[in-house]
Parts: sequence; C-alpha cells; structure tokens
Amino acid sequence: MTDDDSAAAGGGEPAAPASSRTPYSERPVARARRAKAHELIERLVAEGRVRIIDPEDEEVAEWRRVVNFAKRHGLEPAGKRIEKVPYGGPGLELFLADGPHPNARSQRPKGSGDLTFPS
Repeated sequence: MTDDDSAAAGGGEPAAPASSRTPYSERPVARARRAKAHELIERLVAEGRVRIIDPEDEEVAEWRRVVNFAKRHGLEPAGKRIEKVPYGGPGLELFLADGPHPNARSQRPKGSGDLTFPS
C-alpha cells in the first residue's frame, strides 16, 4: 500500500485534484508571454515595425510563441493583425497589417458553398 505522496513521486496520479491546479493563464510562462505580447503590441503601434536582427534560433522561436499567444488571446488591435516575415537571413520582422488574415474564416465566401467562375 502506498500513500498519496509516494504515488505522485513515482509518476502515478497527482495528490491534488485537477480542479485545484493553477489555470494556464495564471502560470508563470503564460504571464510572462502575456507581458511580452502586450509589450510587442505597444511597440508595433508606436513604431510600426519591429525587426529582430541576427537572433539565435531560440529567440526566433520565443518571438513566434509570443506572436501566436497574442493572436490566440485576441491581443491584436481592432482591425489589425500581426504579420511576421523573414528579415535579412535569420532575422524576423514583425508588423501590423490591416484587416483579418486572408485565410481567416471571415474572408471565406458566404452562401451555399458553390463557387461561380466566369466563362
């Protein structure tokens, strides 16, 4: 027979029920990413473009995660979207573009789904 602490340490079920876990939005990684996303949005609004020149691979990955966090959580300004494009080889350029992404659902044709092509 094992107690709860030894079961959790051995890779079994955690001792605490799932309902008492910290929500994702309050975890340190999410809070840090939210802060970076807000900072990025403020810079993009003020400067127009943010260029990351000669970054390490992990820095590029972190910027991509920050941009994705901002998009997933609706932090982009109304009527704008964040675009990221390569810049100078390994670099990255971020900017605010007008309107929704061309592949966004709001851009898809409405109606029966039948497309009409000109003859």
